[in-house]
Amino acid sequence: MLAVQGVGDTCNYPITMTNLLSRTGLIACALLCAPLLAACLGGDSGTGSTSSARTTPNETRPNVFDASSFKPLPAARAPSAELQATRERILGPNAMDPEQVKFWWVGVSSFIVSMKSHLFLMDAWEIVGVHANYVPIGREELAAIQPEAIFIGHGHFDHAADAGYVAGLSNALLIAGSNVCDIARERAASEGIPNSFPCLNLGDQTNPGAGSVRAIQIWEDVEPVHVVQHTHSAAEPADLLSGGMPLVYIPDVLTFPTYLNTSLAEALRFVGTLQDDGGVGQPAGGTWAYHFRAGDFAWFWHNSTGVMKAGNAESEAVANALTNLPECVDVQLNAIVGFGLVTSAYRDALAYVALTKPKIALPNHHDAWTPGIGGGASAYENSWLEAVSRLPDPPQVDYLRDPVDYMKPRSYNINDPRWTGGC
Repeated sequence: MLAVQGVGDTCNYPITMTNLLSRTGLIACALLCAPLLAACLGGDSGTGSTSSARTTPNETRPNVFDASSFKPLPAARAPSAELQATRERILGPNAMDPEQVKFWWVGVSSFIVSMKSHLFLMDAWEIVGVHANYVPIGREELAAIQPEAIFIGHGHFDHAADAGYVAGLSNALLIAGSNVCDIARERAASEGIPNSFPCLNLGDQTNPGAGSVRAIQIWEDVEPVHVVQHTHSAAEPADLLSGGMPLVYIPDVLTFPTYLNTSLAEALRFVGTLQDDGGVGQPAGGTWAYHFRAGDFAWFWHNSTGVMKAGNAESEAVANALTNLPECVDVQLNAIVGFGLVTSAYRDALAYVALTKPKIALPNHHDAWTPGIGGGASAYENSWLEAVSRLPDPPQVDYLRDPVDYMKPRSYNINDPRWTGGC
């Protein structure tokens, strides 16, 4: 059964007549809004559109592989002098130190990662739409550093809209749900960019299924990556009737006029991506989390947090997968903002942390990436830190703040004694 101590009571603050009225009003408002959100955002994590794509033993699309037929990428090679200079210009010196795992946050849940002399991306989207140039680098720089692979958590625009652009210019392996590869290739072709980059097809929304865990050898010289299928965040009106509360926060609104996007071409490009992979509903291409290991150091990344409540079959399956990851989680790069905030506050995001028990957690997907939904890190900081502190074994939280922490590297020595003490 899914029961995480310290998670279910994250909204149990002292009740006075004033905040009782406020809470009553919030619930009434949320009850009115939640059905609309559920319709727009995919409702229950077990519902939504089902992709017709399937992972098959014999993938027929050119340069697309399923997990069983994929040949690992080669061992790390020394980059050319030109590429080395480009990487140092964008990432700084010693970016590829094989004794360190380094993360550079580039907005939402996107990270540049250096690990065991390999460079790759988690998600690929330049924050552009209402505002622009909020992050110090854009998709041009993401392509210029020539990542070897792009791991996509799900195919919504704020995670994968630039995957085709970056993969097309770098020939990076795109690791994603089946239809996300198709979308990325179509978008690359529409921009006149080569679109024959390789794709590793993980499956779709229902295949292999929530709670599945697969070990896939991505590189010849790196431990297998464990791919966990979970679910996307969702607002469920029924949660409000069983004690759930919406999270109240004051979103950052000044960032958007400050960094106002005046490029019509960029704005149109942004609009053209809004319906990617199911729009804002459950992603047809599935939702994926990734667990990596380098030496004694293991880390876990996810760009959404699905519904996590007792009695929900998918919730229970995902909880089992998170609890039984093959390795410890030393560092977790964890999305904390999702549609569930409307009906159950931090319940789902906290469950992912409580179940994986990381030593260090780096919250993300909380920056001012779009008006309203992207409230900005400062909008959630106090409430998130307080909620995490109530967990039975809370991690150290390295709270990422936008925009000051964009491109500010987080570096972890893979031989640090901290990682050898067990889970």
